[in-house]
Amino acid sequence: MGGGPGGTRTREGRTLTGSTPQRPKRGRPSRLSREHIVTAAYEIILKEGAENLTMRRLASALGSTAMAVYHHVRDKDELLTLTLEHAARALPRPELPEEPRERLATVCGLMHQAFVSNPWVVPIVARGELVDMPAVWMTEEIVGALVGCGLSRERAVEAHRTIWYYTAGQILATVPRPGGPGLPPAAAPAEAEGRHHYLRGVRHILDGVLPAPGSH
Repeated sequence: MGGGPGGTRTREGRTLTGSTPQRPKRGRPSRLSREHIVTAAYEIILKEGAENLTMRRLASALGSTAMAVYHHVRDKDELLTLTLEHAARALPRPELPEEPRERLATVCGLMHQAFVSNPWVVPIVARGELVDMPAVWMTEEIVGALVGCGLSRERAVEAHRTIWYYTAGQILATVPRPGGPGLPPAAAPAEAEGRHHYLRGVRHILDGVLPAPGSH
């Protein structure tokens, strides 16, 4: 029975002197959760763009495997829906003016700011395949305010659609998307200037679709 660097051993293998042999640590890797997965997906999208979000890329960021991610989310569409909801829940919802036209301008400004902060959302929502339910309140407020200004429900929905396409086009033309090509300097105005131009355009739309004061 010879000794070694770890000391003298008995036949049972116990160490009488020196340090105790280290056993390899066993245990499960840190558990994933939907919250961790969605937060990591959101961070990837903000830095690299939604086009570069894959289950394999996400698993790498989480230090896990794609199979483990699929245990929590069905596919990329569900992951994007959850990420949209995550982004929408962070949006401010301040008290709105009572006057319908002022309420319209306020909600449109909030929608514009939400898309400036999350330009990756615009092409996804524009395809109509995914809906960020927590932000539906903006649509309801805009349509309700348009009705309050004298439009029928049907006309209000049509006017909202016009405002939406104008908003989406303005964002795509002036705000660079993560992971996408940059915009020429002339096409990327300062945030305050871009907001001013946007709201002026919204007012022009409202002038065209709303009945003249006193006509209803």
